[in-house]
Amino acid sequence: MNRNPAPLRYVTSRDNATVKRLATLSHSAPARRRDGMCLLEGEHLAQSYAQRARIATLVLRGDEASAPTLSLADGSGGVSPHQLAPSHQRLVTASDETIVLAPRLFDQLSALSTSSGVLAMAATPVSPPLATGGFVLALDALQDPGNVGTLIRTAAAAGASQVWLSAGCAFAWSVKTLRASQGAHFHIDVIEAVELETALVSFKGQRWATLPRPLPGMASSVVVHEFRQAKFAVDTVMILSNEGNGLSPSLYGAVTHGLSIPMQNGIESLNVGVAGALALYAVAGR
Repeated sequence: MNRNPAPLRYVTSRDNATVKRLATLSHSAPARRRDGMCLLEGEHLAQSYAQRARIATLVLRGDEASAPTLSLADGSGGVSPHQLAPSHQRLVTASDETIVLAPRLFDQLSALSTSSGVLAMAATPVSPPLATGGFVLALDALQDPGNVGTLIRTAAAAGASQVWLSAGCAFAWSVKTLRASQGAHFHIDVIEAVELETALVSFKGQRWATLPRPLPGMASSVVVHEFRQAKFAVDTVMILSNEGNGLSPSLYGAVTHGLSIPMQNGIESLNVGVAGALALYAVAGR
């Protein structure tokens, strides 16, 4: 015999423990790092995470139609899962806990001007060992979360297996980075605080960096190839660096190849997200 699913808790108080934790995670990157948790804004991110692992806490935005019925046996209010949209019902089944927040509370927590009515707290995926072969993207001190998220998304789309972030990069699990990646974090291994010099030297393949020319301190064997003529090995790591400062000098000795992207006179550089997309798809087409 089928039973009706248990009602979901409808929360109206900002003093609720889950609401307080959501607020802390929403406004504090140190708290997210300390707790090993990420905050997912929007249905798409939550659905992407649910394909990989269970969500710890799902938070849905209530409305007038989902106000507490106050008809439960214990006298508490609740929302029936049958009142939810089918896509939200699927998220409920993929979550360890679900609460429905009063609209004013949900809107205070959400950073989106137009929300899909979904927030989720989820454990940050555990980082695997660093790859020593295959197709890898390495980010050297990229500080803009939008660029970092865009490059994670592009690397996943191009078929890379891992993205390495140096200690100077933007936080991979910030709300802004996650939003820019549009769920790609959960389709590729993202590894933070990587000591890039050590990781690159241990990589058994080609180590490319986007460069206009070989830099002093690089091996004499380093040749810069125009990206349309470059030939990539099966094992390739592509290094992208901070737009303002360029490649960190500590990495010069680890580079085996340079990749240049031709530009018209008067144009000094491309946005790193654009340059990275060209470089990653050049590798993917090897």
